[in-house]
Amino acid sequence: MVILGREILVLLGFSLFTALVTWPYVTRLRDAVVDKGDPYLMAWIMWWDYHATFTNPLHLFDANVFYPLKYSLAFSEHSYGLALLFFPLYALGLRPLTVQTIALFFGFAVSGYGAFRLGRTLTGSTAVGWVSGIIFAFVPYRFNMMSQVVYVFSPWMPLVFEALVLFARERNRKRAMYLGCAFFMNGLTTITWFTFTLIPFVLFAAILLTRYRIWREREFWLRAGVALGAAVVALLPFMVPYVLASRLYGFKRTIEEIKANSALPTHWLAVENRNKLWNRMGEGVFEGWKFKLFPGLLPILFSLAALFGGPRPLRESASKPSARICLPRLDALIVALFALSLLAIGFDHSTAFYNFFDNFTSERTLALLTIAIVVRLCIAYPLFLNAVRPNLIETIRSDHRSDAFWLGSILAALGFCFSLGWNFFFYRICYQLLPMFKSMRVVTRGAMLTYLGLALLSGLGVQRLAERISRRYPRFQARHVFIAACVLLLLEFNSAPLRIERGDPFPDATTLRLKQTPMRGGIVYLPAGGDNNYRYMLRAADHAKPLIVGTSGFNSPFEDKIENLTRSGQISDELMALLEFVPASYLVIANNVVPPDRVPEYQAFLRRQLSSGRLRFINRFGTGDDLYAVVKTEPEAKSEAVLPFNGKLRDWSSSIQEDPVTLLGPLSLTQKVYRFHLVTSGDMPRYEPFKKDLEEITRGVIVGSDGQEQQLAKNFQHFVEMWMSPESSTKSLGLLNESQFVDKLIANAGITVSQQERQALIDALASGKETRASVLLKIVDDPRVVQKEQNRSLVLLHYFAYLRRNPDDPPDGNLRGFNLWVSEQERHPDPNKLTTAFRESIEYEKFREKY
Repeated sequence: MVILGREILVLLGFSLFTALVTWPYVTRLRDAVVDKGDPYLMAWIMWWDYHATFTNPLHLFDANVFYPLKYSLAFSEHSYGLALLFFPLYALGLRPLTVQTIALFFGFAVSGYGAFRLGRTLTGSTAVGWVSGIIFAFVPYRFNMMSQVVYVFSPWMPLVFEALVLFARERNRKRAMYLGCAFFMNGLTTITWFTFTLIPFVLFAAILLTRYRIWREREFWLRAGVALGAAVVALLPFMVPYVLASRLYGFKRTIEEIKANSALPTHWLAVENRNKLWNRMGEGVFEGWKFKLFPGLLPILFSLAALFGGPRPLRESASKPSARICLPRLDALIVALFALSLLAIGFDHSTAFYNFFDNFTSERTLALLTIAIVVRLCIAYPLFLNAVRPNLIETIRSDHRSDAFWLGSILAALGFCFSLGWNFFFYRICYQLLPMFKSMRVVTRGAMLTYLGLALLSGLGVQRLAERISRRYPRFQARHVFIAACVLLLLEFNSAPLRIERGDPFPDATTLRLKQTPMRGGIVYLPAGGDNNYRYMLRAADHAKPLIVGTSGFNSPFEDKIENLTRSGQISDELMALLEFVPASYLVIANNVVPPDRVPEYQAFLRRQLSSGRLRFINRFGTGDDLYAVVKTEPEAKSEAVLPFNGKLRDWSSSIQEDPVTLLGPLSLTQKVYRFHLVTSGDMPRYEPFKKDLEEITRGVIVGSDGQEQQLAKNFQHFVEMWMSPESSTKSLGLLNESQFVDKLIANAGITVSQQERQALIDALASGKETRASVLLKIVDDPRVVQKEQNRSLVLLHYFAYLRRNPDDPPDGNLRGFNLWVSEQERHPDPNKLTTAFRESIEYEKFREKY
């Protein structure tokens, strides 16, 4: 009981540190999230683990998302080992999001506790354990993973190494059971951490076997084999579904995906922006915003004290002559492999030398070179190293370096190699040889091994500093140095006040209705894609009905097709056919997240399906979610209310006149009208004339009708022809001759054309092969004009759509705001960010309140 109480106090200590470093997170455990994305996904995963365990455990992986696909839980981390620890909270009635929030908080604390135990076990020092635990718990990169609690929650990573070293030191049944349990829980909790720890686990085991001279001990192999074998067998039901899903749906991370998530060494100088001390570090690093791997300054300095501090041991005698006989041949092999590696890197995967380097690739050559060097070092160190030990084996066996040093060094080196991903041959070899590496996309997460290694080395470094300081200054005891180190580490890792949001833990009215509604098929929410899918996943944990859309590590082909059919432009009847095929029982239109410019397309699609009897409106719930039944799947569903919008078909002109936001719907057309005004006048269009012209062009074209794009293009061409006709009131271009006309349009467009292009247009006009209208259209659609005006037109159209004015009208009075937005789009093209900013502006809110 004393030991248990002591361990609980340690865990409470790390919980207190977590509360301080992440304040005010602990005060909002009911609904705190760092964003409304992956936390919602993780909340659903953990809930499903609990729900399936007590309802249908044999079908754990056939989750209620991506209906009707099998093994949908295997599309991402199943996180069963994480959820298992929090089953009592579900039983008490806590909401799925609340359980996820609590799990995230304790993810920091128990990860620190796991590293504490490892550091204490390796060194016998509680103080080293505290240093190691603080570093591993609060290293800045961990905050970068706060959206995904399964990666923050990593206590089993250090505990599996603790179990290994304990068993190597004393090979009894109790410790063998601990080894098997830790290995099992590591795999049951996070497949990513399980995969990354396999290679260092094997290497550290080899070092322990060498240090304790137990390679030939039968009891070690028997008990370790039984314990690990039982763990592997127990893990199979949680691993096989991934293999089946991969084969069934062709899931495999492409090399391009891995490359996009592979860091460079310089990325270790970029810092997670939640860190209060170093948050601007790495701004000048290439893609530093993407890979924030800096572990903090103190862990590096403390680790250096462990690596390079201490007295140099006495030189030992050289290895036996019999072991050195093969060295010349081995050295020759190393030189040959080194030369071959240089060529392989240069000719990698080429057809040179009869495809030799297409088979003997750089990663294979470098792997053979590494093996040859390690074998050479195990036999004898080269003379130029001036080593104190005869070879690597004797170095490992010596007491000069501890178990903690070797494990820390292995983890630090391998984690760094893993983080480089495809930019280093080591990961490429792992990808080829170990199937589990083919399923990982964010390979930079391997950096967590480095952080655990630095945590151990830092503990050793502080221990060495404490010894030196206490010897030189007796009044300073070692514990004072450790306390100071821990305080400084907490100050360096501080993220308080942490930026958090309030999530949506409670189900809305639509969700409650779906929960009570029996159904033969699944549910589709629109709009699908982006952040919307995360909310749908969270609500699936509330209604527990089959969900067709959603998001995960891999996506459903049905989800992808629904997104493609509804992303932009006309929503065709193909979507309705897909809903009937899947089959879907109900369609939910989340009106509050439908972009205003997409409302006409959605309503046009719904009108067509309602008039044909393929959809049936049920009711509107909560904040404006409309529920429709798919009649083919649910023919007995009854309508409960009147359709909340006009069910008659409408044309684009009347829609734009009623709500100018609609002009962003046919965006390609409106941008073309913008370029027309620019090319004909030399200036950007003004709001009223532009809106009048657009209404004329779109008049009579039914929103969402078949052939809509062709009809709009035809109307635009007719508009241009009428504008250029002699009867038109516009005379500014009509008085120019052919040369002057072409030159004027080119000048207005602001592009540079060759003399040949210019003359060809003039000659075509003179010969009658082209009309003035057709030449005008050619310049309007010229790719150079399109590219040059892409961002300017997009920003201006948002002014017209949402603010219903020109960008230099009051309250602006000038184009400063307009130019800022254009510059922002040129630096970081993001139309969604632009739309969100205008939609959430105070000026647009006033229009919405008024109308």
